[in-house]
Amino acid sequence: MVVFRLVMVLVVFILLLVLALMNAQELTTARVFHTTFENIPVAFVMLYSFAFGAVCIGIFTLVSEIQLRARLRRQRREIDALMEELRAFRNAPFEPVSPEGEPRDSEEDES
Repeated sequence: MVVFRLVMVLVVFILLLVLALMNAQELTTARVFHTTFENIPVAFVMLYSFAFGAVCIGIFTLVSEIQLRARLRRQRREIDALMEELRAFRNAPFEPVSPEGEPRDSEEDES
C-alpha cells in the first residue's frame, strides 16, 4: 500500500511538472496571506501549491497514525489483561458444587 501511494504521488508530480513546463512563460499575480507576489510564473504557483498540499496531507496522516498506534497500544494492554484474567480462571482451584448449588466441603465427601 505504501508503494502504491508513493507511485501515485510520483505520477501526480510528473503530470504537474509537465503541466508547469507547458505554462512556463505564463505570469500571474498571487496573493498569499495578505502578501501580493506579482509576475510569478504559473509553474511556481502550481509546484508550491502541490508541495503545500502534500505537507498538509502528511501532517494529517501523521496525526491519524499516532491516534491509531495509541488505540492499538490500549487494545493490546486490554487483551493482555483479559488473557491474564483467563489464565487465573483456568488455574483456579476447582470446588465441587452440590446439586442445590452450594459448594460442598471436601471433608463431607471423604466420609
